[in-house]
Amino acid sequence: MIHSVTSRANSRVKMAISLEKPSACRKRNRFIMEGPRFISDHISRNGLIDFVVVSDSASKESVSISRSADHMGIVVIQVPDEIFTSISNTETPQGISAICPIPEHNSSDLFAGGTVLVLDGVADPGNAGTAIRSAAAFGCSGVVFLKGCCFPFSPKVTRSAAGLNSVIPIISLNQMTDINKKHSDYCFLGAQANGVPLDKVEKNLTKPVCLIIGSEAHGLSDVSVGLLSDSISIPMTTGVESLNAGVSASIILSQLFKKKS
Repeated sequence: MIHSVTSRANSRVKMAISLEKPSACRKRNRFIMEGPRFISDHISRNGLIDFVVVSDSASKESVSISRSADHMGIVVIQVPDEIFTSISNTETPQGISAICPIPEHNSSDLFAGGTVLVLDGVADPGNAGTAIRSAAAFGCSGVVFLKGCCFPFSPKVTRSAAGLNSVIPIISLNQMTDINKKHSDYCFLGAQANGVPLDKVEKNLTKPVCLIIGSEAHGLSDVSVGLLSDSISIPMTTGVESLNAGVSASIILSQLFKKKS
């Protein structure tokens, strides 16, 4: 049964509205996912959902998904459009959001033999989300967010990641100190403009890779540079100074994936 809720004082409505802020997400250990396609994919993967919010004027697809969720025993509340607008973070919402638990992982879950992506000071949610999406697409075993990065479960990151931040293991660390000692079976590569071209480095790779990507503005932190087995670069035409973090991560991860295939 879909429950009609018309008050902002409702506890579920208040929670959904609060999850726009990273502090509330961390406190409640919850994040919000928007859009019928992302939520449908999340349900099909047996992803956990606390409850679903659907608006009075939701799209047909959103209504269909909310009914499916209800039949599966997931709590669904229907709210007026003006309340849903307070919950949604999109300019043209399709009328459905899901409140989900943030998955919990540790470094051992990530450093388990697959490629690990580390984002170092990547503050832009679009770049971070793109990097997560590519990490999932190219078979990474996890993503690490270091100090200075955006919150990996913010609404904007979730949209850019196509909801895949709920699939690939993600952890947040202040810095990578001692990570290379703890996981000495990994080769730590950092993307830097003056690095060795990627195609020359990958020929000699015998260990799984931990790839560290810095922000376009500041590059890698000193701590991250101190961990590196090697610095790598992406060959580019002259006159182009750099690529953004999301694109850089995607290109390098694609090449590493090809090597493994």
